[in-house]
Amino acid sequence: MRSQSFAEFEVLVIDDCSSAESKAAYSAIWQHLDDRFVLLFLGDASSTGVGPSEARNAGIAAARAPVLAFCDDDDYWTDDTHLAMMAEVFSTLPDRSMYIANQTAVSLDGTIIKHCWLPDLERAVHGRQRSHPHGYQVSCDELAECGGFAQLNILAVNKALVDSQGGFWTRTSYEEDRDFFWRAADGAAAIFFNPQIIGQHNVPDRTKKNNLSSSFSQVERWMLSALVSQHIGISVRNRAIQKLSINYEGDIFRHLSMHFVQHKRLDLGFQYARRALAARTSWKWSAYTILLACRSVMRKRAQ
Repeated sequence: MRSQSFAEFEVLVIDDCSSAESKAAYSAIWQHLDDRFVLLFLGDASSTGVGPSEARNAGIAAARAPVLAFCDDDDYWTDDTHLAMMAEVFSTLPDRSMYIANQTAVSLDGTIIKHCWLPDLERAVHGRQRSHPHGYQVSCDELAECGGFAQLNILAVNKALVDSQGGFWTRTSYEEDRDFFWRAADGAAAIFFNPQIIGQHNVPDRTKKNNLSSSFSQVERWMLSALVSQHIGISVRNRAIQKLSINYEGDIFRHLSMHFVQHKRLDLGFQYARRALAARTSWKWSAYTILLACRSVMRKRAQ
């Protein structure tokens, strides 16, 4: 943060019950920081932590600036002009309430998994006249049609918008960023997209359990993703976002159906196949669902 060319910022570091070693390191780090940097501790030594949603909500409540930007502890901004560009857009285009930039995604061994985070959105605006030197105005419908979502590392929103949306949904600690993004996009008066790469997302190592996304099993991740999709669908008014959330939920149910069939649990496979079919109908999946129903009935008769 100190390397950013824009200096009028405040940094709220939220410590959600970290280890004693991490807490001890803060003293040395804060000796080199000024009063723009604020450290907030949540819970106590005996606590297991409140989770990412409540931790971020604590930071939002304490924030004094009118615009909020986010950066998780395992990601970082690679462009020292990121905040300057963002601030210029918000100041020269005051009706903007959401700002989206771009980033790369890198694996544990340094391999680039994604050269840009929102390739479909980048293609959608390609060749269009810029509404500002730093990028383009985009609509909710365009965002939904392009799919994906802007991870927090590349997102900035008006604090008033965040407050009106109730911050992060505290009922989940997985894909809470996707839920937050689409609810905020639904309420945004205007959305701006800067296609420039400003950050790097370090993809968690799935073999380790030292982060929230890898602490869940694959089935648990699918179930939580379905729950998040349902929450988005009932929380937003934009029909394109509603359709996207339903389609996403259908894709998750397809994964669950094929998973349970692979593990010889035909009844569960059939139940999730029906749910997937209800979310998004196709002839191919209809035939698959009928086949599962027949196999399930034949197995019951054979038992």
